[in-house]
Amino acid sequence: MNERRVFGDAVAHSLGLHDAPILTTQTLRSSNVAATRISCGPRQIGMSPQIPPEDSFIVAQYLTRLPYHELWSGGRPLLTQGYDTNAMRIVNLTGEFSALITHPHEALTFHIPRTAFDELADDAGSRRLAHLACTPGIVDPVLVHLTAALLPAFEQPGQANSLFLDYVMLAVCSYLASKYGDGGNPPASVKKGGLTSAQLRRAREMLVANSSGQILLADVARECGLSRQYFTKAFKASTGFAPHRWLQQHRIEQARQLLRETSLPIADIAIRCGFADQSHLTRVFTALAGLSPAAWRRLRD
Repeated sequence: MNERRVFGDAVAHSLGLHDAPILTTQTLRSSNVAATRISCGPRQIGMSPQIPPEDSFIVAQYLTRLPYHELWSGGRPLLTQGYDTNAMRIVNLTGEFSALITHPHEALTFHIPRTAFDELADDAGSRRLAHLACTPGIVDPVLVHLTAALLPAFEQPGQANSLFLDYVMLAVCSYLASKYGDGGNPPASVKKGGLTSAQLRRAREMLVANSSGQILLADVARECGLSRQYFTKAFKASTGFAPHRWLQQHRIEQARQLLRETSLPIADIAIRCGFADQSHLTRVFTALAGLSPAAWRRLRD
């Protein structure tokens, strides 16, 4: 028997949440936008099936704290981290995603096709965005406020006021495009000698997605439309760190989180965070934190 599918249910369907409440609105002439309330319980624990690829963005905001989560792309781990309440993440479904669910949690996901952002840009007479990205795990007060405005409508989705939904969904799309898209960011937002905000977001996204180091600096520079030499200088001007040092700091922060929130062996944490082995993690961790991973963990027991 064929399962009934509705627009915007990609994430919920992959988790087996066939009755998840969904709000769908056509805020633009030819593009639907959907918001789904995700409630993962014990039955969702484990690896989810891969979501069929499509050129749509999923913006997830966690309504409850999630200590640890793994997002996989193309059959390999992409993001391994926890999320605080109200933290967000953005991905494009072209990445063929699946997820390892480790804890019950709740989230709200926006399903926004690229065509929706294209139509927004065309109506505004601005460039179409190429990327939509944020640092995974950030808390955006504006998105928190917009999400809170939608939550009551999930109690009875079929009776939600359509004008209100259109207004909020359009506000969400417009805000995301202006804050996290690269299409409309003016050169004036560039820190002198540094990257544009869009370039910096994309560079961080690529570095985090390849935290094991399996990426060439030239690839990141090319994605930003820069030479490798200029990119390296501009990245340091924007962050205070060379790309490899910034990535090293990020990997150590991941390790701290796993040491604090899980009982995983340090050797396993080392591999998960992109280090060659436990000794490699210990060497870098001690240099940056002043303590070995084992000593740091013991202080927080």
